[in-house]
Amino acid sequence: MKIFVTGASGFLGRETVLSAIRRGHKVVAIGGSRLPEILGVAHALNLDLSNPQNLERLLLDEFPDAVINCAAASTLEACAANPTLAKALNTDLPAFLATVANHLSARLVHVSSDMVFDGKKPSYLHTDMPAPLHVYGATKFDGEKEVLKNGKSCAVTLRVSPLSGNSVSGYRGLHERLMVRWARGEVTPLFTDEIRQPVSVSNLADVLVELCERGNLSGVYHWAGTEALSRYEIGRRIAEYFGFKPESVVSPAVRGEESLGRPKELRLDLHPLQGKLRTRAQNFEEILSELRVPEHLEVWHTSKTGRPAPVRRLVKGVDF
Repeated sequence: MKIFVTGASGFLGRETVLSAIRRGHKVVAIGGSRLPEILGVAHALNLDLSNPQNLERLLLDEFPDAVINCAAASTLEACAANPTLAKALNTDLPAFLATVANHLSARLVHVSSDMVFDGKKPSYLHTDMPAPLHVYGATKFDGEKEVLKNGKSCAVTLRVSPLSGNSVSGYRGLHERLMVRWARGEVTPLFTDEIRQPVSVSNLADVLVELCERGNLSGVYHWAGTEALSRYEIGRRIAEYFGFKPESVVSPAVRGEESLGRPKELRLDLHPLQGKLRTRAQNFEEILSELRVPEHLEVWHTSKTGRPAPVRRLVKGVDF
């Protein structure tokens, strides 16, 4: 199968390309601001994805069997600062991809977010009506509607939770961002009353590729880890996993006025997708087991914990 991946130079996009290569697919990798440098791709280039028309000729020439859209304006702050760009990437791009994929009879797998919800329910079903609180959530919800309208039975939208995992730079993953702050001597305050359901970036990438292979699935689904945790508990467990005393690096905090606009509790019900895929949802211990100390912090980590840096294993698609 030939799979066309947008946002391939990003955190999730890169991992999705690697997953597709591992599963024996031919990949066309499209980056936004930078070229995806990934071994094994059939074709890699970077384009201004805020203008979807840049993709039209390429899609028609490549004629992919499936398209995975990982491109997005992905932070609340960036979307609030530039609503025009947020609309272009989060709404207009998926609308265009859905239209072209439908024309080509190709699968479209589009990545959305748990942030389309307002956090006022204890758990969200995939059939629940979104109620976004901010520009990011609103543009992602508009993108979902465009995919449903234009992609028809060939398209899947997957709402996902915050990502956990290892990045190439060592600065993108949640544990990496925390450890950068800890290395500066900062005790990080984390909310005890903001609940999220983190998912491994590699596990999610496998799901995205499997959805390309499963032409019988369409519509909107949810995917996340199996455990809903407060941000404080997530930070504590990351600290313990890497050998720190949690109280020395994280502190409990309660949401204040500055957090208005951020949903309080986002638990995703994984039914019915969880029972339809070979890829299994992971608990947080399994997610932690995939994490490694960023290379640029290995010396510091050893000095603080007494643990030697682990031997790095070769990764297919990265090293060979």
